[in-house]
Amino acid sequence: MNDFIIQNYINNISLNNITNYAKNEGIILKDNEAKIIYEYLKKYWKVFYYDNPDYLLKELKQKLSKETYDKLLELYKMAKEKIKNNS
Repeated sequence: MNDFIIQNYINNISLNNITNYAKNEGIILKDNEAKIIYEYLKKYWKVFYYDNPDYLLKELKQKLSKETYDKLLELYKMAKEKIKNNS
């Protein structure tokens, strides 16, 4: 059931959603950072949700500004902790 809900949400997410969410979290995305995040989210959401995404995080660290990456990592860790606590 979770997979269906998450997949449906991911299918409907847009670049604007990512940009707006980032702004709400105090992140000003540079150049094509929203597109990079969008592509990783669409392709690898199951890895981020279920598996160990260390290799993906290393790739993102190279592609995003330090500020964006650091904040993204912080948000990811908070989300994973929330998921863990709700299990």
